[in-house]
Amino acid sequence: MGKADRKRWDGNVRSMAIIAKADADITADDLSFLRENYTSAGGLIPNAYSGGAFFTPTHVARFIVEALRGLSGGFSAGQTWLEPSCGSGVFLEHVPAEAEVTALELDVTSARVASLLYSAANVIQGDALTHDRRDYYDFVIGNPPYGVNIDIAAEELPDDYVTLTKKARRARGKSEFAFIELAIKAAKPGGYIALVLPKGIGFSSAGAKLRDLTRESCWHIASVELPGTTFAHVGTTISTDIHILRKVTPNARKVHVKYTQAGGGRFVLDTVVQSEPSESTMFWYEGQAPVLHAVITDIGYDKDGKSTDKWDDGLTQLDELLEAFTDTLIRENSDPIAPHKGETHAFSVRVPPHEEWRTKRGEYAYWNVLTLGRGEDIAVDGGSPESSFDLDWQDRIVASHYAELERTSSATITETITEVAA
Repeated sequence: MGKADRKRWDGNVRSMAIIAKADADITADDLSFLRENYTSAGGLIPNAYSGGAFFTPTHVARFIVEALRGLSGGFSAGQTWLEPSCGSGVFLEHVPAEAEVTALELDVTSARVASLLYSAANVIQGDALTHDRRDYYDFVIGNPPYGVNIDIAAEELPDDYVTLTKKARRARGKSEFAFIELAIKAAKPGGYIALVLPKGIGFSSAGAKLRDLTRESCWHIASVELPGTTFAHVGTTISTDIHILRKVTPNARKVHVKYTQAGGGRFVLDTVVQSEPSESTMFWYEGQAPVLHAVITDIGYDKDGKSTDKWDDGLTQLDELLEAFTDTLIRENSDPIAPHKGETHAFSVRVPPHEEWRTKRGEYAYWNVLTLGRGEDIAVDGGSPESSFDLDWQDRIVASHYAELERTSSATITETITEVAA
């Protein structure tokens, strides 16, 4: 065990002594120590014994929350948040204080730490897959366990999971797929989902059902590739992406499209046109803006944990990228590209040739994936045409859904009152 791992181990041991105290005996210094030193056992012992837990760097968690702030137009009091694998609560540190927060955690020690550090949150110790709240949360965020074999009694699940296989009254599958499905189930229509996930989500055969599920149930907002050094502080160089989705509302209609290319040689242009289902390459939902893709090459420290902050301003490439989420998701002066050849989704982040010079210089790069068009108007089922670059189109669809729910609810109440009065 190296010096860094020994320090983590000792920090975890002292943390366990702190949480063994009665609440009244835990001091402010104890809480400060827990916040700065508890990291769980991820990277210290085999994955099967650590539960696939690799705690998220705080500035990555902050980026995700702040990106959601920009995407949603700002937070408001009482909004509902779910962190289905909260660990010691690094994401909870950045969630607005006035939010209604539910945090789930299987590990007893981590759940105890999170409940001490973030007493305003409803921290629930137990298996997240048994959580039964559906279509409820405005935001679902986190960094779920990777590569853990799920094996749970099927009767303990509140409903069926397409990412888990049922056999002999057991439900089995991989943790990362099941947690994404949980996030989709739990988010309200129009709610946002932002998770740190392993890169295999985009191309592995095991993830095919999950990709189909997300296409059928979500708008794809953005995917950001993180460098291998992101989790070096907990002993792993696993390749990860941040994926941001938004659960579609029932009134959103599918738009079938066909991808082609114009030009040739070095000057090939990806194009996309609306088409009949039988002739289409894939579909998106109306309101789907071009997907933002980005690659971060410097997370703020190297593989040994040494700072790479050459300007000494405490900022990282993630901080610079935030502007895209608060201003516009469309990268100007950069040619948008089609999804990777043969793929019917945009989960695979691959640097296009015209952005390679940035990553080779150690800079971050971002660009767009073509979805419904290059700004052309799209008309669905004879409806009013909408610009494929209109970033407010999605919000209008969501607003229309809830306005209709409100109208229907009011009409039902009025009808009931009338019947009672009669």
